[in-house]
Amino acid sequence: MKTSFLTIAALTVFACVSGSAMAEGSKIEKSTIINASSNTNALNAAIGENASANTGSVSIKGSEVKKSTVINASSNTNTQIAAIGKGASANVGSVDIK
Repeated sequence: MKTSFLTIAALTVFACVSGSAMAEGSKIEKSTIINASSNTNALNAAIGENASANTGSVSIKGSEVKKSTVINASSNTNTQIAAIGKGASANVGSVDIK
């Protein structure tokens, strides 16, 4: 339980600081994952080999997601996005689960 609380606290702080939330190597079960980001007049660019840029996005990689609900209610107005370079990726207002 203590580990779960620390994981949630760390994700909350990271989301507030960067505008994106990430979870890696955790178990997500019977949960609701909500992306309710609002992006206006934003520029998001990933430039260079394997570069990554995410704004107002939720990214879950290497985690178990079971019996959960995902809601993407992101609002994007006047946003520009670019990924330049081999393996580069850029996302705005997205939910990415791998």
